Amino acid sequence: MSVIDAAQFTRLFSTQAGVSVLQYLKDLTHNKVLPASCSDAELRFLEGQRYLVSQIENLIKQGKQNPSI
Repeated sequence: MSVIDAAQFTRLFSTQAGVSVLQYLKDLTHNKVLPASCSDAELRFLEGQRYLVSQIENLIKQGKQNPSI
């Protein structure tokens, strides 16, 4: 697996297309509410998706704070 630095995420998601894609991912994950009747598996799956989007957001923030990394 290759290593991607935070600055690459910042560059990618700073474009208009990147901003749109990130918003779409947030709409699918962070802005989604599961019903009380959802299964444990559904909840875990959604939390995994949310974690991945949060990781992307954290890398974007790191790239903005430390562009030389």
